[in-house]
Amino acid sequence: MTANPDPPLLSEIARLFAQRAGQYYLSAGIAGVLGVTMVVAVSLYILSGNPPDQQDPVLLWKSMGEGQKFAAIFGLILALWTPVLLGARAACRITTAQLANQEFALPAIALDMLRFLPSALVYALVIGLPVLMGSSCLFIPGLLVASSFALVVPVSVNEPVGIFSALRRNFSLISKVFGGLFLITFLCAVVIAAVIALRIMSIDRLLPAAGTAPLALRYAIPYVPALLLMVLANIGFTLIYHAARRLENPMAYSATASQS
Repeated sequence: MTANPDPPLLSEIARLFAQRAGQYYLSAGIAGVLGVTMVVAVSLYILSGNPPDQQDPVLLWKSMGEGQKFAAIFGLILALWTPVLLGARAACRITTAQLANQEFALPAIALDMLRFLPSALVYALVIGLPVLMGSSCLFIPGLLVASSFALVVPVSVNEPVGIFSALRRNFSLISKVFGGLFLITFLCAVVIAAVIALRIMSIDRLLPAAGTAPLALRYAIPYVPALLLMVLANIGFTLIYHAARRLENPMAYSATASQS
């Protein structure tokens, strides 16, 4: 049994989320704790060896050796993207089970996330580096790059393919549905940017400049809305993935769906 392709995307996302909100929240929470821990650990590594009151990013960068710069760049990419990909995997897995009218228990979701970890590390670099380069130029190019990889995780959940085959399959599907993928990515980015800006203008002024706890809090605060957005976005990406498959081969997809 599959979802009706006619309902508006946003209402279908809301309906699916409401049905299993607990599973979505708990699986995203696992990814969130991992994400905050990884980012704080990498940040403390970057700040190590510098005076506690030295927070200027330009001076910090200049004070690093080449090896530390290399480790900082790749460490931050892995720390930022790996938890997001693991959370995306869980959200796509839950949504896929819902569309197939199946149950998927939380222990099974956690185990699936663990099994996906090696792939997530590879995807973190393959996706994170181009997004970083695009974002360093302008805001929109980074979003375009991120949108172009949005179906990788739904493909990995729904099709028995390897890491790089999933990437190729992603690119073969996105051409007819790219507008929807970009819209979801853009809206998520705008909300997260607004949350970070509010944090900087409010809570940051109350926190000490140095210390592990304030650093963790600075990263944890945006993570709460970011996790919710990540869940909602990947419900949408999974729905769009199925829409792309229908557009690709309507007859074959209908036959496959009727047998599930």
